[in-house]
Amino acid sequence: MSFARELLGLLAFGASAVSRNVSITGGMLPHCVAKSVRNHLSSQLQPGPQLQFVRFATKKAASSRTNDYNSKGKRLGLKKAEGSEVKTGQIIFRQRGTKWFPGENASIGRDHTVFALEPGFVRYYRDPFHPERRLIGVALYQDMRLPTSHWQPRLRRFGRLPISDPAEAEKERTRISRKEYYGWLKKEEQMAKRLADRKKGGTQSE
Repeated sequence: MSFARELLGLLAFGASAVSRNVSITGGMLPHCVAKSVRNHLSSQLQPGPQLQFVRFATKKAASSRTNDYNSKGKRLGLKKAEGSEVKTGQIIFRQRGTKWFPGENASIGRDHTVFALEPGFVRYYRDPFHPERRLIGVALYQDMRLPTSHWQPRLRRFGRLPISDPAEAEKERTRISRKEYYGWLKKEEQMAKRLADRKKGGTQSE
């Protein structure tokens, strides 16, 4: 009996592999009964535990909170045009990525914002030493053009004005700060102590 059951199972498994519409009994049993018998026998023939795969949904049922409203723009782009006057720290250009690089008297923040380091006038230019870069710089004077020559020292602003009065000029020249004054006194004391030690050492050797 067991041999006949195994033989019937093999025939049913082969028949299901060829066509699922053919009955294992040659049309003697109804299609639904033959299909249930075939599935039972095929499960008995397959060794090991039977795994059943379930396909879950890949689309979120509810939208996230960020989709409930439109976020405001980041206000990127040009803030100061060519020739505009800027102060120290003012933003010249906001961007994502370094489309524009900082030039003379300008710097860039961690969010790629280009801002001024010195008060002056905005210049958009290209440098022959960096032909693929577009630069933004700050000219110290209105008639100054960028870039300056690479073989000359950079122009810097020290924030000083000429003094026309000779007495005031001499007073400013001889003026020293409190820190410098106390530093000078300390140096004088150290020099006097060294001289005294030398004289003391000379007398002892005699």
